[in-house]
Amino acid sequence: LEDFKAKYGSESYAQDTIVQVENALAEYKTFTKEKMGKVNIDKHVIAKRAEGSILEYSLNWHLDKIKNGVKEGIPKDSRYVDEFLNMMKTQSGLLIQWLEDFKAKYGEEEYALQFIIQVEEALASYKKEIGSGLLKVEIDKFIDARRADGSILEYGLNYELEQMVNGLKSGVPTDDRYVDDYLKKMTGLNSRLAQWLEDFKAKYGNESCAQDTIVQVENALNEYRTFMKEKMTKVNIDKHVIAKRAEGSILEYSLNWHLDKLNNGIKSGIPKDSRHVDEYLTMMKTQSSLLIQWLEDFKAKYGDVDYAQQFINQVEEALTHYKKDIGSALINVEIDKFIDARRADGSILEYGLKYELEQMINGLKSGVPTDDRYVDDYLKKMTGLNSRLSQWIEEFKSKYGAEAHALSTIEQVENTLVDYRKFMKEKMGKVNIDKHVNAKRAEGSILEYSLKWHLEKINNGVKSGIPKDSRHVDDYLNMMKTQSSLLIQWLEDFKAKYGEDEYAQQFIIQVEEALASYKKEIGSGMINVEIDKFIAARRADGSILEYGLKYELEQMTSGLKSGVPTDDRYVDDYLKKMTGLNSRLSQWIEEFKSKYGAEAHALSTIEQVENTLVDYRKFMKEKMGKV
Repeated sequence: LEDFKAKYGSESYAQDTIVQVENALAEYKTFTKEKMGKVNIDKHVIAKRAEGSILEYSLNWHLDKIKNGVKEGIPKDSRYVDEFLNMMKTQSGLLIQWLEDFKAKYGEEEYALQFIIQVEEALASYKKEIGSGLLKVEIDKFIDARRADGSILEYGLNYELEQMVNGLKSGVPTDDRYVDDYLKKMTGLNSRLAQWLEDFKAKYGNESCAQDTIVQVENALNEYRTFMKEKMTKVNIDKHVIAKRAEGSILEYSLNWHLDKLNNGIKSGIPKDSRHVDEYLTMMKTQSSLLIQWLEDFKAKYGDVDYAQQFINQVEEALTHYKKDIGSALINVEIDKFIDARRADGSILEYGLKYELEQMINGLKSGVPTDDRYVDDYLKKMTGLNSRLSQWIEEFKSKYGAEAHALSTIEQVENTLVDYRKFMKEKMGKVNIDKHVNAKRAEGSILEYSLKWHLEKINNGVKSGIPKDSRHVDDYLNMMKTQSSLLIQWLEDFKAKYGEDEYAQQFIIQVEEALASYKKEIGSGMINVEIDKFIAARRADGSILEYGLKYELEQMTSGLKSGVPTDDRYVDDYLKKMTGLNSRLSQWIEEFKSKYGAEAHALSTIEQVENTLVDYRKFMKEKMGKV
């Protein structure tokens, strides 16, 4: 039918045949659905695994197996329980899989409903009569399981719970020799029971028959936590207080040893013999630092415990006395050492603050040398002093800026640095400007030589004007362009650095006047020269025109005048020549206008070329149309 319809489906003569075959096929489908459905279902129901079924034997065999198991119930003899439960699990598992497959294939067939109902009733009976019992057996097995059975508990739940309850009743041993073993045992029991309970709840937490066990274990764990908080906290605090570094403490020895060390140091005070001051200060710093760290750790662990307050108070009182009696004096000693420190001691200053300040103050008093030979050395020295003192005061302020003992030093250094900045602005401005004006490229200037040399060069060029001898025009224009460009760059840099300085204005005015004069006197003339050069340029000079504009225009004008040759043999050559001239002149005038279109000197040339191109277009339209 498919083949027939593909070939003749649109032919009216074929329609009766198509209808006849389609009706026969429809009757077959109806017949198969009604009559053959029962046959297929019966085959599916009695099929065995060897015949492709999910079930080992027929459906009736497996239904009888599970129904009989439900009727008999869980064996009272524990030796047969596992075997029974495994058998029942297997049968229910097979029937569940079979039912899913059967419903997917025949779920909408009325004849199939009797088998679906039989299986669902058998599974419901299994779940009701055996499921809960099976679950209780599983829970009891989980509770009784030992490590040898895969449990986390060594000898089952009851044993571990008894050990925990007995340990809580007996309490912490009074003999310190047994405390660690007791804690290790109780901690282990707590850890194992907590893990066991998590696993048990994950598996059976929603089952009513598991709730008593869950409550029993949770109560034991809560009692353990309460016990540890009330009874064991004191033990832990005492251990923490006497612990040494070898036992994991922050302190080298016990808390009492370090408190005695600090308190005795406060009592004795800073040694009068300066040879012992550094050693004393280092020791006191070390002790206070260790106690601060220890206190932070201790408070984080036991800060809310009443018993811990006595130790917190002892440490805080000792640190308060240290800060009050030694701290300020210690800071003062540190400040004085920082001020006196030299480079050999790690300071940025070569010979200490006093020496560097004297050098700066003397330099400001003496002023800039009148002999130019010594100005650079003077500036280098003063700049170095300023840089070192600026870095030094930043570091000093970051360390001791809040200390009263440091304020006079900060004020002295900052005042000196302010004096330096004022001095550099007032006295050194003229020196720097003069150096900038006289500097050459070899000394870092934009200009090849001094400003005066370049100004004279451009001013003399303006005065002499563009050479009348065309052989020298290019050299002259290049020289003037170079000079003006250098002076423009130099002026931008100079104004950015010294534009607000009154002394600099004279140099700014000189350069601006020279550039204005150049633009006025030479600029327009130079443009005219450029325009004339562009007009006269040939291809060898980079132009698009072979022999310059004049030649190409004459060729175009002559061609228009002569008109199209009467002899057809020459027409193609004529057209090729005229088209080429038009193309080159059109491109040339576009470039010329883009460069010089706004210049008065270029207007006559633009007009001449454009008129010629207009004549060409008219000619092509009027004369060439017929051709």
